[in-house]
Amino acid sequence: MISLSRRALLNGVASVTLGACATAPADPIDHYVAAYFYAFPIYEFARTAWASAGPTAQRAHRFNQPMHRRTLTDHTGRNITTPNNDTVYTSARLDLSNGPLLAELPTLPDRYFSIAFMNAYTDNFAYVGTRATGGEGGRALIVGPTWQGQSPAGIRIIRSQTDDVWLLARILVDGPEDLAAANAAQDQIRFLDAPEPSLLPLAPTSSDELENFLAVTNAMLARGPLVDPVGRRASDYNDTGLRPGDVDAWSSLTQAQRDRWTVAAARAQQTLRTGFALRGETLNGWHYPPAGVGAPGDADDVRAAVALSGLAALEAVEATYARADDDNHGDPLTGEHAYTLTIPANVPAGAFWSLSMYQRENDGRLFFTENAINRFAIGDRTRGLMANADGSYTISLQRNEPGAGRANWLPTPAGAFVITFRAYLPQTPMLNGTWRLPAVVRL
Repeated sequence: MISLSRRALLNGVASVTLGACATAPADPIDHYVAAYFYAFPIYEFARTAWASAGPTAQRAHRFNQPMHRRTLTDHTGRNITTPNNDTVYTSARLDLSNGPLLAELPTLPDRYFSIAFMNAYTDNFAYVGTRATGGEGGRALIVGPTWQGQSPAGIRIIRSQTDDVWLLARILVDGPEDLAAANAAQDQIRFLDAPEPSLLPLAPTSSDELENFLAVTNAMLARGPLVDPVGRRASDYNDTGLRPGDVDAWSSLTQAQRDRWTVAAARAQQTLRTGFALRGETLNGWHYPPAGVGAPGDADDVRAAVALSGLAALEAVEATYARADDDNHGDPLTGEHAYTLTIPANVPAGAFWSLSMYQRENDGRLFFTENAINRFAIGDRTRGLMANADGSYTISLQRNEPGAGRANWLPTPAGAFVITFRAYLPQTPMLNGTWRLPAVVRL
């Protein structure tokens, strides 16, 4: 296998233009960077699917089976980057290559939930939940792009552009005493009839292993007709070795082509490490994501950045995210300092809002970190949260417990960290940009 060398990483730090064009630019490296942006989300979809549902020495595969996480995600959750600490997750990696899957989905009129359906490009293409269906569930037939059957009476048809689908349900937990009820809601997600999957011919390892990266992406591309707009763009990169079904593509490349892949991958990764939120508007140190996050489109660089630092991000109409890396002086956030953040009163969120604390890894991924009070997020449902006279909330961000106590304290890790603000069911002021967060203030 071919790994990215430290020399390649150091030599490939130049950023690239966002929204890279699919046609080959004058610089061959830029064309390979664009190919990497196109392939990376597909690879990450396959890699994370294999990590959670693929066969191992200890278990058979778990494709086409619902997998429930019964507790809120904490510092031990290291599979999917930037998790939330507000909802329990039910996840299912679906393989529809041998036929559709019939699912029973919950009806929850009094509890926020969303069940998002993501295709192999990492685009959300359908939802069931509070916003999308008014809390109504029922039976749904999840079908691939070539299915030609008739719609059964009373059953919702959910059609994917790819035979590989990720069903990801988020069900709100309103405090520890509510966990059992949320788990009961998870149990209402059932698969009544599921096909036997056709697994990939090889296991994903790491996107740093370029031979595996190319082989797995090509294997994934071969699993569908590629008639949708994203799938059709695969042909723009055939000259780089992105060729559907060619799992031995690396061996057919010249040394010059392999060198281009090595430099281009390092350059692309350096750009992606900035995170998808840094590609949109920046105000008061907060980065608001660009249009199209989590949705179908032709911005492969945005899709790739989401795959690295926010895989499974919802579209803005479902949840809006903002990320802060720097304080009011423009310096990176670090556990060496103490900070405050004042959340304005009357946050325009129809469901709830929360502020999550993440340790930033060297590769750009974000995870919760262990702390003394086992708190990974703080928000409008946090028990005992103290409001200011004007209805705002001042949050303490620091390693040690502040003198005012722990009611409004969100502990930080020792090193570099990032905070993410989430608003579920955002209202117009948040969606149109008239409501924004103030800066993080260093004390």
